[in-house]
Amino acid sequence: MVSQSSACLIIGAGISGLLIARRLQEEGREVLVLEKGRGFGGRMATRRAGEARYDHGAQYFTVRDERFQRWVDRMVEAKVVREWFRNFPEDNGSNGHPRYVGVEGISDIGKFLAEGLDVRRATKAAEVRRIGAQWHVRAEDGTVFMAERLVVTSPVPQTLELLDGSGVEFSTEIEERLRAVCYEKGLAVMAQLDGASGLSAFGGVRVTEGPLTWLADNQMKGISGVPAVTLHSDGIFAEHHWDSPDEVRGPLLIAAARPYLKAEVVSFQCHRWGFTKPTRTFGAPFLYDRGNQLLLAGDSFGGPRV
Repeated sequence: MVSQSSACLIIGAGISGLLIARRLQEEGREVLVLEKGRGFGGRMATRRAGEARYDHGAQYFTVRDERFQRWVDRMVEAKVVREWFRNFPEDNGSNGHPRYVGVEGISDIGKFLAEGLDVRRATKAAEVRRIGAQWHVRAEDGTVFMAERLVVTSPVPQTLELLDGSGVEFSTEIEERLRAVCYEKGLAVMAQLDGASGLSAFGGVRVTEGPLTWLADNQMKGISGVPAVTLHSDGIFAEHHWDSPDEVRGPLLIAAARPYLKAEVVSFQCHRWGFTKPTRTFGAPFLYDRGNQLLLAGDSFGGPRV
């Protein structure tokens, strides 16, 4: 068993975890980030399949906070992100917030924020314990990470499962609010086309009636060298077809997209998102347990936006 120590340990290299890590590091604190996946940015994810490239999680992000705007300005200057569009056609030209995308894919944001950080990818936290004045986090590979302060940014249902048996007890009210947090599942189809998609305007379409909620043309978005669309299902379809094989759920979503497309699908693949967006949040931007030096954050608290 290998043990490693740091002043601050963060579980989750999504945008919340990375921004917290950057802020702490800028303040001179020693920070270590654990990430169970192979990438950065959580659901701000991009995938390559041959010449096609897909944003298959979050499609864009907006900025509603001055502190985050400063980071976005840095990313615009570094040509990591750019503005995609401001208004959907149905907005009737109202002055909407800029919708930002990654210049080469939405995952670029996570990569940018992770620069200079000590992030251990493919390292899943299996057990968390508060022992004395320190946190002990055991990874699935047996490595134990110790820290004075712990930040957990995973979806609350996963966080509670991890904290069970940790020795930390919340008040009845806090416990009830945490256990009330719930998420919607989602399914994404990444489909390569034999020609231009025919999607109008900027290349994105919101759908208000299931089973689709969204279509995006990744070539029009500027990240794919060939025509390739991302389709997102609604939560009802995802729940019903969560365990369906790809050859069942994929064609169903493609059939729903046909009225919007002027080209045929030549290949596709599917991806499941177990925690697409919170349908009920904690009701505060974060939860800080000062006595145990524990911070819980992420979209379970701030809501379904970056």
